[in-house]
Amino acid sequence: MKKNKKNLDYYLNLPWTYTIEKETHEGTSYYVIRVNELPGIRTDSEDLNEGMENIKEAIACAVEIYQEKGEPVPEPISPEQFKGNILYRTDSKRHFLIAKAATAMHKSLSKALDNIVDEGLKKLAY
Repeated sequence: MKKNKKNLDYYLNLPWTYTIEKETHEGTSYYVIRVNELPGIRTDSEDLNEGMENIKEAIACAVEIYQEKGEPVPEPISPEQFKGNILYRTDSKRHFLIAKAATAMHKSLSKALDNIVDEGLKKLAY
C-alpha cells in the first residue's frame, strides 16, 4: 500500500488563492477572506494580517477534516498544468454562431473563441 506523503505542512504550503472583501457593519470595517479552492472556508477580521493568519488556521482545520473523513483535499491548480489544448464539441447552431462571430471579428475560430471566453471570464472576475 502506497503511503500518502501529503501531510499538513504540504497542504499549508500550497499556493492557495483567496477572495478578500472589505465589509462594513455598524460603522466597523473588517475583511472577509475566503479560500477559493476550499468551499465554505472563510474568516473575517478587522486587521488584514490577522485575517490571513486566521485563514491559515482555517485551512489547517479543513485539511484535518478532509483527512479524517478519508476524502481527497482539494488543491490549487497551477498554470503549468495546462498546455492550451482543449477539445470542444458543440451543436451545429452554436458552431455556426461562433463562425459568424469569428468572421465579424476577422479572426479564426480559435481566436474568436479565445475572445469570447476572455469576455466571459472577465464577468466572472477570475
